[in-house]
Amino acid sequence: MKTSFTIGLDLGGTKLAAALLDQHGQIIDFQKVPVELRRESSVAQTQRRIIGLMGDLTCDFKKRFPKEVSSKYFKGIGLASAGPLNVERGELIFPANFPGWKKVPLVSLLEDEIRKRGFSKRIHFQHDATAAALAEGWIGAAQKMNTFAVVTIGTGIGTGIVFNGLPAQSRGMGSEYGHTIVDFSQIQQSPKEIKYGTVEGIASGLSLLRRARQRGFHGVSVEELVADKNPKYQSLYKDMALALGCLCHNLSIGYNLEKIFLSGGLIKIRNLYLDDLKAHYKDMIRQTNPAFECKIEIAKTKNKAGVIGAGYLPYLYSKRSR
Repeated sequence: MKTSFTIGLDLGGTKLAAALLDQHGQIIDFQKVPVELRRESSVAQTQRRIIGLMGDLTCDFKKRFPKEVSSKYFKGIGLASAGPLNVERGELIFPANFPGWKKVPLVSLLEDEIRKRGFSKRIHFQHDATAAALAEGWIGAAQKMNTFAVVTIGTGIGTGIVFNGLPAQSRGMGSEYGHTIVDFSQIQQSPKEIKYGTVEGIASGLSLLRRARQRGFHGVSVEELVADKNPKYQSLYKDMALALGCLCHNLSIGYNLEKIFLSGGLIKIRNLYLDDLKAHYKDMIRQTNPAFECKIEIAKTKNKAGVIGAGYLPYLYSKRSR
């Protein structure tokens, strides 16, 4: 059997990752660049630049790997993005991590961009956390599992759920549990800013920085925050652990998961929250019903789960179309 290939793109709030992969999920080549969302003076300019950047990376693979990308064994391009989004329509819908972006037909814009460059291929689209879950089921620790979840902890909080072997989505949308409300008191204080009472509003990288700045922090990155050992910031990680523990509890009772995997950029600081997260989860789920309890582990695909899952999309959709 000849080896086949795909290209995967993973667009997030701070970076764009791209990979050329083979049919076994092995990365042949990988690139990652910052997206710099606030570089231009208008949202439209930023969108055009990012579409162009995705086109650059995609066509660069075609140029440098002509045998892999130009042959009949090239299966297509997958694009994963932070959402909310609609998979069926190929559009972002007021995405939380892209300030000022409204409804953006991301797939058709990128298809047009690469077509101008002589590369005419259909682009398969998916939510980044769902792509991460698909990656874990493809080559990670969730192989042979039917129902599991991946929680991505990074710029935002994403949730990808594979339910009975398929992404848990309806009419192209769903699996946005990072926006689950967990802090009722915060909503009472700021009823027009409910996002601050959600899991993402407490546990994401952007929210850690926002809440730290309210306490006097002047840095610009989570790395700087972690390096600052000031005791007044330590409770932020306690809150993060509790919010994520609530999320895992809610996912468990909703889907009776076989396992929950953690992925994303902030797993690198898991020593600050993971033990507490697991402790909160165990306490809550055993009070609700211990039959729903499952293990929580770090995803085997780790920080490259999104781009690997994007590379799996052409295979997934070709199977479903048969």
